[in-house]
Amino acid sequence: MPYCPNCGVELAAKAHSCPLCGTSATASLEEATREAAAKASVRHRGDSLFDPEDREKLSDSERRTIRWEILSVSIIIALVGVLGVNLLAEGNLTWALYPAFSLVFIWVLLTAFIRLQKQPAIAGLIACFALLGFLLTLDLVDGSLDWAPLIAIPIALITEISAALAVFAGVRAKRKGANLIAFALMAVTTTCLGIEGTLEFQLGGTQHILWSGIVAAALLPVSAFLFYIHHRVNKVANLRRLFRL
Repeated sequence: MPYCPNCGVELAAKAHSCPLCGTSATASLEEATREAAAKASVRHRGDSLFDPEDREKLSDSERRTIRWEILSVSIIIALVGVLGVNLLAEGNLTWALYPAFSLVFIWVLLTAFIRLQKQPAIAGLIACFALLGFLLTLDLVDGSLDWAPLIAIPIALITEISAALAVFAGVRAKRKGANLIAFALMAVTTTCLGIEGTLEFQLGGTQHILWSGIVAAALLPVSAFLFYIHHRVNKVANLRRLFRL
């Protein structure tokens, strides 16, 4: 029976090369040594120049799916742990409902932005409705609706609408600069006025504006100044471009 001249493995009678190292069965000992050294050098260069991950690159969709699966498994493990501890300690579900619903809310929120990465408007809309549902659910845990419809949801809606208008205005702006900061400050002002107005109306029955008025008095002039700066800079830039200065 013939043997491999390189590694000494026994070969079949009609074998043309070694099944273990790939050396030709008819090669001399010197040729087999040179062939094995060349193959080892190629393998070494391949290992140093190419990352194994580069050979099987994942698409963006596959990466998003992997991230979502890791997120989902982590949330499920946390849910099982929290609910299990509550059941073992008290025999029924009480305090664990709050972190459980919070984990579900986080899962919905992150799922929307992971799975709808190329559709941020739809992801944002889902996040807004998820927040409203989360607040209602937390209020219903004790069996009654007390604070969510009257306080939490109005404040959440005011905040979401203010933020959405600021983002929309920023996206629609032809030129972006100091005006983006101004839009953000206006959203903060509107949110503060809405928060205090809601709390005063629902808890005190009045419409006295105190601290939010101070916030508005501080931020609105700054917003106006930023709009002026933005408009002025753009006007000067257009004039320079027009007269090629």
